[in-house]
Amino acid sequence: MKLLYVEDNPFDRDLTRRALLKQIPGLEWDAVSGVCDAVARLDAQPYDVLLLDMWLQDGCGLDVLLHARRRGLDVAVVVVAGAGDEASVVQFLKAGAQDYVPKRGTYLDELGVRLQQACARARDTLRPASLLTVLYVEANGDDVELTRRHFERRAPHLNLVAHADGDTALAWLAQPGNRADVALLDLRLPGMSGLELLAALHEAYRLPCILITGRGDEAAAAEAMRLGAIDYVVKEHGYVSALPCIVEHAHVLTAYAALRLTCVRLQEAAGR
Repeated sequence: MKLLYVEDNPFDRDLTRRALLKQIPGLEWDAVSGVCDAVARLDAQPYDVLLLDMWLQDGCGLDVLLHARRRGLDVAVVVVAGAGDEASVVQFLKAGAQDYVPKRGTYLDELGVRLQQACARARDTLRPASLLTVLYVEANGDDVELTRRHFERRAPHLNLVAHADGDTALAWLAQPGNRADVALLDLRLPGMSGLELLAALHEAYRLPCILITGRGDEAAAAEAMRLGAIDYVVKEHGYVSALPCIVEHAHVLTAYAALRLTCVRLQEAAGR
């Protein structure tokens, strides 16, 4: 097992190294003290497991985790959390961490086993945990920034890619390597409307789309559902807070529909 430990406390680093070298035969140990050094190591060489302290002097362990997921690195992640940090752990788990271990009592005695279990779970996962890329087409820069800040704080597993109009959004999708899991579309866009963009995305990419409308646009929302939108959201007080759940729901519905279609095709093939 090759491990990278990201921890800015030298005392904790030393205690952890001593404990893990006893618990895991053949362990390849590497350690850094901050986000920048961790990112550089991850870009330079592969690791089996990433052990992250939650809070670091130059940032947060979540920054390292998100970098690994954006790069698509095949690495298990375990978070060690100090007292009082448990409420923040859910953000790490949503972003793809396999486990977390509270820094209390004799936690070092079980850390080796937890790391090995995390590696096993990561290997057994059909699709490694990753970020969902959300294509957000919105001409209002303030709305984009509000949504981006909320996602960064409350839903770091959602990576927001914003464009101000449909033409630039379609051009971005057409570039090799660019893809989105879900699209958020404002109804009132410069150039092509949100409905026209919805139709184009549905036809070309089968991309699950959510339309964002203002009050009084119920007729347009109904038309959006007819064109294949998964959902629509009215721009009213607090709507941004609901977006992460709506995006996740749209992604799950689409994945479930694809799975059902595959099952039907397999059953039809077996019946021939």
